[in-house]
Amino acid sequence: MQLGQLDLNLLVVLDALLREQNVTRAAERLHMSQPATSTALARLRKILGDPLLVKQGRHLRLTPRGEALIEPVREVLATIEQHIVTPPGFDPAHDERTFTIVASDYVGVIIMRPLLTRVNGVVPNVRLELGSLSADAARMVERDEIDLVILPEVLAEGMLSSSCSSARVVRDRYVGAVWSQHPLAGGWLSLRALAEYPYLAFAPPSGCSLMDEDLDRAGVAPRVEASSVNFITMPFLLAGTDLVTIIPESLGKQLAHAADIVLLEPEFSLRPVRESAYWHSRRDADPGHRWLREQLLAVVR
Repeated sequence: MQLGQLDLNLLVVLDALLREQNVTRAAERLHMSQPATSTALARLRKILGDPLLVKQGRHLRLTPRGEALIEPVREVLATIEQHIVTPPGFDPAHDERTFTIVASDYVGVIIMRPLLTRVNGVVPNVRLELGSLSADAARMVERDEIDLVILPEVLAEGMLSSSCSSARVVRDRYVGAVWSQHPLAGGWLSLRALAEYPYLAFAPPSGCSLMDEDLDRAGVAPRVEASSVNFITMPFLLAGTDLVTIIPESLGKQLAHAADIVLLEPEFSLRPVRESAYWHSRRDADPGHRWLREQLLAVVR
């Protein structure tokens, strides 16, 4: 292959195809027509001597060569973006930049909302795109596809590699919560109460709930009557019921009045809530990304 056959535009298309593994979604990401994207894929196949994407049932999957190209292509484009295309400095008052941050709904309430308040109107050319947490979040930040992901540290330890940098942004703890007219209102949350009253469980899509693990260690099996995949909805499900639940304290304090709930001090040990922001280490020296991290940490403080 002659290097001159592969221009930068084709590399950008190749990156989108490797990420999406779907011609239509790659075209949407690039704001191109599907026929134009298909034509580019045909050129890439010819230049690289590999189909890159092959049909498997109703879907496309990457060939081994395609899999092997993911990181090198991302690395090349990131280098071009950060050292050639992006200005050497960053002036938030004048420079345009879009940052993508992925976090849970809980983090959205306690951190992202004040971050938006801090940025909105003050830096008119800076845009924040907030995405919901998914099983792909770790892969996306390791491939440098997003600017930041905020994850519980205990989960990140087994999901992220040394290619990521981090900064702790959440220090919180779990407390009990009930409707303001609940028999337990004004009291404490005991293990016995968890066994006696119906329990509203947090059931994240990942299936991993730190609270459930702590309760298992304490020898308690709550009588689960309802569950939620989102922390933010849980306080609003308690009014008018005898349900008991466990939520992060800072979230409970912010929503207590609106949800008509009271918080209960637990009489047993629960692990603290510790979450960090993670990003690809190649962004450490990026002036714009550094500014974003400074704003985030200012909100946390």
